[in-house]
Amino acid sequence: MVENRSDSPMTLETISKTISEWQTLISAILALIAALWTVHEMRKQTRGDETRHENELLRKKLAARAQMPDALSEMSGYVRESCRYLVSGEKKPTAPVGATNTLKTVIEHIDTKEAEKTFDLVSWFQVQHARLMGSQKPKAIETAEMLYDAALLQAKVNRLFDYARNETEEVRPEKPSQEEMIGSLKSAVTVQVWAMRNDDFAETVNIIKRRHVSEKEKSATRPAG
Repeated sequence: MVENRSDSPMTLETISKTISEWQTLISAILALIAALWTVHEMRKQTRGDETRHENELLRKKLAARAQMPDALSEMSGYVRESCRYLVSGEKKPTAPVGATNTLKTVIEHIDTKEAEKTFDLVSWFQVQHARLMGSQKPKAIETAEMLYDAALLQAKVNRLFDYARNETEEVRPEKPSQEEMIGSLKSAVTVQVWAMRNDDFAETVNIIKRRHVSEKEKSATRPAG
């Protein structure tokens, strides 16, 4: 019996044609897979870069916060020296250059709210220091005003200590209360001097009472419920 081989060329041609048609699709699929793999690798690299960047920012923030307690302590020392000049006639204090430079530097790296507080502190120091350095044998009312300036500077310093020490921060209103300001004044002149010469600070306390609301008054103005 003679085999019919007439189908063989057609079959080979069909197979060849089919492969040719599928080759384009296969190439497209391979290209898509390659593109997806490239995108995956790029995203992986981007996530790695973002993680490294976040870690770098965190280290900078921690390094900045670690510098703040010493700078704030130096600023408190300056406030006390300012008060000794005003109360006891000692020499004028030297500007705390190291502290102010540190505080200016950390603004870039710490949390936004505390950065704003630090900026406000440095700005008020510049005002307070200029007034103090410009004083020559100040009168009683001028002394009271400059003691107020020192108390406000101390209040701004106190508000940053908890954050700098990584402690729980006390929730306070934007503007210091009378009680907070009087406490800062006591700290600025020292408790011992406050006890011995309390009457000398009466005018400064009056200034505080005129410019700051007491906690009791704040509670009375809060809406019920």
